[in-house]
Amino acid sequence: MYNASASYEENYIKGPDARFLVENKFPKIIYKEKPRYEFLGIPLHIPFGVAAGPLLNSSYVKAALHAGFCLPVYKTVRSRVWPCNKWPNILAIHADSSSLFAEINNEVIGIPFKKEDYLNKKISISNSFGVPSQSEDRWNADFQSLKTWNDMPGYNVVLSFQASRENNLTTKETKIAFYNDIEKVVKLSAECLNNTGFSIIEMNLSCPNEVHSPLYKDLPSAIESVKCARRVLNELNANIKLVAKIGVLSAKETNMFLSESVGFLDAISAINTVSANIRNPEGQMALGGSLSGGICGSLIFEQGLSMVSLIAETRTKLGIQKKEMGIVGVGGVVSAKEFQAYLQAGADVVQAATGMMWNLNLASEIAQALQVPFDKRLEDPSHDS
Repeated sequence: MYNASASYEENYIKGPDARFLVENKFPKIIYKEKPRYEFLGIPLHIPFGVAAGPLLNSSYVKAALHAGFCLPVYKTVRSRVWPCNKWPNILAIHADSSSLFAEINNEVIGIPFKKEDYLNKKISISNSFGVPSQSEDRWNADFQSLKTWNDMPGYNVVLSFQASRENNLTTKETKIAFYNDIEKVVKLSAECLNNTGFSIIEMNLSCPNEVHSPLYKDLPSAIESVKCARRVLNELNANIKLVAKIGVLSAKETNMFLSESVGFLDAISAINTVSANIRNPEGQMALGGSLSGGICGSLIFEQGLSMVSLIAETRTKLGIQKKEMGIVGVGGVVSAKEFQAYLQAGADVVQAATGMMWNLNLASEIAQALQVPFDKRLEDPSHDS
């Protein structure tokens, strides 16, 4: 439902576009039974949602909710306006290997989307937006329009947030300003959730454009960021669950992150993307912003699954209970097969991004695999999703 040939701003304004879906219509799923699953105490019809990124605003979130995705994440917001990277941001990605891994210097080819790419369930794409954000007034008001979904058991909307860097400061001043902005954006996010009744915020530690590149790889700063966010929630006496989105860590780093963030975090989401140098077939920079960009989709499934397995194993070794720290599995989920693999690896809930963008039937396919009964209809693109 995303037009890869148009800019982020054009997609934001236009909203989800059925022309880029397999059936050229929006699926509407109605689950026929009470929710049988739960995550962080929240009932869900199926333990499946949408990762932060492709749901640009409430129109996209509503399309995902109607399509049966029970835990969608509203695209990452900031305390201030933040521009998108230069277009193009999304390209169809081709690689010599069937999988990309974080420890390798990945080199891939990125080309503009063709019609058949939108219908390719095994698609991999570039993700080079730079975590843009609307003004606080705009995203807050937009998120409020999702409030009615809080009254529907089996669904919950997560609000993703990220602190922003200040330029032209000393190293010490930069860190102080960054933590101050964490406090600010957490307060804004908590207030927004309190006005809607939703109860999960997700802290984006995984994108490489802030104080450190990326923040989650600087574990002391990442852990301090988590503790800073938790302090704000405690001071507000907010009944809000805190999730942290990270990328790929080593076994030693994973042990440190879990052991020092338990009691502050309610769940960890992994992974975001795998970095690669993206060139066009002529060998030139393919993206509008930089040579390097994040890769999403089928190519990162093995890396995502490996990271979730490591988190689950580390959680067990440290004696951390599931109720103390949940796991969200993300990366390369394009069918029920990958979904089941993440659950078997230890994920408590699973999310898709690329797999959802052009296949809104993915949630119903997974519900069918789980034998969760539902009714389905297709609606004309002119219908307000």
